Amino acid sequence: MNSLFDKLESKPQPLAGLKVHDAVNWFYRVQEINRRTSQKNKKDYLDLVLADRSGRMTAKVWDNVDTLHKLLQPGNVYRISGEVDAFNGKMQLKITRARPLEPNDNSCRPEDFDEQPPFDSEALRTDLYAMLDANLADPHLRQLVQLFKEEHGAVFSQAYGAQKIHHAFAGGLLQHTHALLRLVLAVSPFYGLDTELLLIGALFHDIGKTAEFKTQPALETTMAGGLLGHLVISLTIFLEMQKRIPGFPEPLSLRIQHLIVAHHGEKEFGSPEVPKTREAYVLHILDLLDSRLSIFSEQLKTGDGQKLFSEFNQALGTRILLDK
Repeated sequence: MNSLFDKLESKPQPLAGLKVHDAVNWFYRVQEINRRTSQKNKKDYLDLVLADRSGRMTAKVWDNVDTLHKLLQPGNVYRISGEVDAFNGKMQLKITRARPLEPNDNSCRPEDFDEQPPFDSEALRTDLYAMLDANLADPHLRQLVQLFKEEHGAVFSQAYGAQKIHHAFAGGLLQHTHALLRLVLAVSPFYGLDTELLLIGALFHDIGKTAEFKTQPALETTMAGGLLGHLVISLTIFLEMQKRIPGFPEPLSLRIQHLIVAHHGEKEFGSPEVPKTREAYVLHILDLLDSRLSIFSEQLKTGDGQKLFSEFNQALGTRILLDK
């Protein structure tokens, strides 16, 4: 039997279109769920991430925690009732009621929960490969790009750039990689660097994220991701492709491998080796630049318009000015 809130008039409410104080009564997929304890009153609550085709939103359950914790499972779709509020400058949904998807929920379609990139991914992917085609002369590197397109092109275009910190949305990896290629083409000639080497390093540096975690039906780390991490997976993908290209120069292979393993910059940040070439150092800096500015952009987009500064941002290590 449907609960009372099913009888309320309801129309589609994409997550991306919600605003603070909106009353919500629609279908969403639970992408993540964690039970936590409040440091203030020591009571348990549920911390969730909801998803639909338009994007994601954090949500909280403060009441009926035991009942809803048993009901809500990652990857499943539920009809959810609640209200949007703001916390630390970001919108979140306060859930009051929920029920599972039912066979007679005709207004809810499976494709409504397949998150799509917030940009024209086909155009961006085309431009990315056009940049590579126009700036790579080495035949071994051109073969490498062709293998990349054939074997990783589809998943690469839809993959998240990260689980939480930066470019954490469908198509985020494509957007981040495209930005790095543009930055390489702007910076490399100025310093007289090996542009072709840097372009390949940028293309492969995060490709392991396509296997480090999955986003459907729920966001979670894979076994390979948890045991190896994306640097090792990226390196493995490159080496597996490279060995299928006859005569691939060993010195060139080693330099590309170094770009991949050193792009986090410091061993304490996960790199097994620190940058030891100019190209490796530049790739690290450009990767950091694009990821940090992505965090700024997200904070500016979701920040509380009534405040001058954001709440403390853990990734940036500071509060940021919200005056755009």
